[in-house]
Amino acid sequence: MKPFLLEIGTEELPARFIKPAKEGLLRLLKEGLEGLRIGHGEIKIYGTPRRIAVIVDGMEEKQQETVTVKFGPPAARAYDAEGKPLPAATGFAKSQGVDVAELKIRKKESAELICVEKVETGKPAAEVLAGLLPDVITRIPFQKKMRWGQGNFEFGRPVHWVVALLGEDVIRFNVAGITSGNTSKGHRFLSKGEMTITDVGRYIEDMRANHIIVDEEERMAMMLNDIRTIEAKTGAKAVTDEDLMEEIRYITEYPYGLMGRFEEEYLDLPRAVLVNVMKGHQRYIPLEEKDGSLLAGFIFFANTVPVTPDEVIRGNEKVLRARLADAQFFFEEDKKIKLDTLYEKLEAVMFHKRLGNLKDKVERVRRIGLYLSSALDLPLGRKVERAAKVIKADLLTHMVGEFPELQGSMGRIYAEYQGEDREVALSIEEHYYPIGTDATLPETDLGSLMALTDKMDSLISFFSVGITPTGNLDPFALRRQAIGSIRIIIHKGYHIPLPQLFESGYEALGAIAGKVPFETLRGTLSDFIATRFKFLMMEEGHNQEFVNSILPYVIIDIYDGFMRLRALETQKSIEDFRRLMVGFKRVYNITKTISDEGTIDPSLFEHKEEQDLYDLLEAKKGDFHGEMQTRRYEDAINVLVGFKETIDRYFDRVFVMVSDEKVKANRLALLAKIKDMFLKYGDFSKIRVEELQ
Repeated sequence: MKPFLLEIGTEELPARFIKPAKEGLLRLLKEGLEGLRIGHGEIKIYGTPRRIAVIVDGMEEKQQETVTVKFGPPAARAYDAEGKPLPAATGFAKSQGVDVAELKIRKKESAELICVEKVETGKPAAEVLAGLLPDVITRIPFQKKMRWGQGNFEFGRPVHWVVALLGEDVIRFNVAGITSGNTSKGHRFLSKGEMTITDVGRYIEDMRANHIIVDEEERMAMMLNDIRTIEAKTGAKAVTDEDLMEEIRYITEYPYGLMGRFEEEYLDLPRAVLVNVMKGHQRYIPLEEKDGSLLAGFIFFANTVPVTPDEVIRGNEKVLRARLADAQFFFEEDKKIKLDTLYEKLEAVMFHKRLGNLKDKVERVRRIGLYLSSALDLPLGRKVERAAKVIKADLLTHMVGEFPELQGSMGRIYAEYQGEDREVALSIEEHYYPIGTDATLPETDLGSLMALTDKMDSLISFFSVGITPTGNLDPFALRRQAIGSIRIIIHKGYHIPLPQLFESGYEALGAIAGKVPFETLRGTLSDFIATRFKFLMMEEGHNQEFVNSILPYVIIDIYDGFMRLRALETQKSIEDFRRLMVGFKRVYNITKTISDEGTIDPSLFEHKEEQDLYDLLEAKKGDFHGEMQTRRYEDAINVLVGFKETIDRYFDRVFVMVSDEKVKANRLALLAKIKDMFLKYGDFSKIRVEELQ
């Protein structure tokens, strides 16, 4: 086996492109090598802004041989009694391009057939790779691809060189108008430029000598070391986060940490503004005191070891100073404008061409919010009215116009400055929560209510005009908004009748063009919510079989469905529950087309086990319905589990489908009542018993 290297040198790739490209390249290369029967060792993928590299610690120099068997007619028709070939054998041999003497007899299923075994000798790996690698490179996924020059080749950014080596041998091919070779490039400023790769095993070390840190884990370690050094010198603490550190390591090939400062007067700006300007716009890392207050300093990473670090620091300080001066100006100007005076101006901001402007949306949010506050018995009507006037107002401020990431945060800050009710002010920020799948949830009832109404309005509105996510396309983030709504409802323990909520939002839309019938909306949106609920529960590690069983109740009341799921998962013995489900499945399969309206006549019972099951049903159905009405679902499940032994004994002794129609109908009526009682908890017919564990 020989080591393998592929390096694709490019112009600066955006940081967000690199990880998906690495993952795609790994998948494509693995699939390609497997399909071409080339054995290999561990594959490692590396990415920097100017290169994506693959190192395989060992690759076979030749394809593995393969034997294919082509079957022909039965041996009895191919040879006579003396074993001489008949026309069936000679004809088959001719069709396969072999001598009749090469034919063999093999058993296939129950028949003996003649066959030809063809051995395909493996080709040299270098020859095969020369065909595979251009295809792999072409198919590397990017969020956006571009063309350059005269050709039709597309890639994340223009490709400038390709290195492909198997051991010391260059694998020659053409891609993107470039011929592969063994010439790479070092750091743009710190190396001598082009460099020849002669030893795959020394690739990372040779690159390091040319100031390229190929391994992103090594780059991260360098960054963290520089941060710790600056923290130790200043006594400050760096305000880092995973996303920012990830981005910095993918915009540098040789990160070098430095510290800059800015004027203390800018510390009067809100923390959210300072942090956003430094992190979001400049990729700087803020510094704070031990008490958590921000310092007038920051850490940044150069993509080089600067010859004159003071000049580099001054340059970055100048850039940040200009951004902070703009932010300070915007802040002072915005404070002069009352948020509620911006309400009417929302009319000039389009929400969606088929769904009106932002003022229309805010009015829908107000109406849905009033419905929800009443449905949840929350005395928030007046605050909902007030919050609706201001929750989107900061979108028209100078600050949010320049720094869109601050929407909500600036609204809260301005509202607090203007003496707005604290809960109303907080709802401006909280109504955007959660921003991601695992992000912070709103805590106040008003913030939760406004967040929920805003998201549900978007879902109802877009679904009402037939705009729904398809495949990977979800331009209005409806999946995220559905997940956010579910998380809020569960977090707050809100019992909301979804059909009525949908109706409230549908009515708030009024008469708009292309509006689908309400029943269509209700069906498609219910299915969508159920799918998102299932996705969220599976992500959180809940039992898939239990999740499937309670979905019919999720589309009626999300939190109620969640309570049923949680109670199912408290079962001390999954084996007992599995056995109960085996019994239920027998009940269900025999009665699935029968309702419980049939009358049970105990005088028709012929077995003690019938009477036992009937007596247990009569004794426990009241308890069960009581527990269900009061949502004591653990107790309700325990009632059902109590039927396990009795159902088992029933089926051991009683044959249901007897010839006597009255007896059969009586037995079916009893089982139908058992079935319907179970289904009032969840659709246990959806549970795959063999998957319960």
